[in-house]
Amino acid sequence: INRYMNNKGFVEHLAGKVGAETAQMQQFVDSFIESVADALCDGKVVSIQGFGNFEKKEKAERKIYNPASKEFKVVPCKVVANFKMSPVLKDKINTP
Repeated sequence: INRYMNNKGFVEHLAGKVGAETAQMQQFVDSFIESVADALCDGKVVSIQGFGNFEKKEKAERKIYNPASKEFKVVPCKVVANFKMSPVLKDKINTP
């Protein structure tokens, strides 16, 4: 069983659900992703009711230890995208 859904499979599934053309749905998905990315770049939190929140978070600089070389290395600070699922989605995923 393949538990991985790639972009093509997701777009085809979504198009089948709403009865739209695959090309149209691909355009919609691309626009959605671009809109979320633009909002995150602007420092906004994207909240989708029943699904979750996307937000930009900054990770602080930190030191890590490499046991092979026995040296410490500094990992610079970076910005990451974070997703926190809603309680509704959590319940749906955890219900058999």
